[in-house]
Amino acid sequence: MIVWSGRGFLSVVVLFIALFSCISIFPKSQTDLCFVIPAFIAGIFSFVFGVKWNTTLKVFIDKETGKEINFKNNHSLFWIKMEYWGIIFTAFGLVILAQNLDKTGTEFYVNTFLFAFGIISIVFYGISLFKIKSSVTEGSQFKNTAPAAPKLNFVKEEIVNTKFENEDHNQYLPK
Repeated sequence: MIVWSGRGFLSVVVLFIALFSCISIFPKSQTDLCFVIPAFIAGIFSFVFGVKWNTTLKVFIDKETGKEINFKNNHSLFWIKMEYWGIIFTAFGLVILAQNLDKTGTEFYVNTFLFAFGIISIVFYGISLFKIKSSVTEGSQFKNTAPAAPKLNFVKEEIVNTKFENEDHNQYLPK
């Protein structure tokens, strides 16, 4: 059972589309690349669109109180936000690639290039997420707008029953 919220399911859809297309393109001798490249593609997709979709903020103004209400989007898969799936998919591709680094010739250079690309991608994702999270907490829109602690007022308030004074309560009783 796949659990998602928002557009989080698209991470898995992109992974499977890339996987099936790579299986049909690459020869059977390079099956390791049929898993590494789709993992990197799904990682890039998840990170870019996860950051784009999860950092947008919708601000609504309550008509009764006049206060601003901030709504953040939540696009996640298995309760993990999409931008973090970008890191997970890329790390998964690196694990598969690390098992095949002992090959020689052209495959060695391709694997080494992809391994370097994966490491650089994860470092870039981490730095970008750190900058985004720090800017979100420092941004003026995202400041904690929790109201101050209410002052205790020990004045007894009277309940106004003007609506129900003239109503006959016997109508609700069984006859």
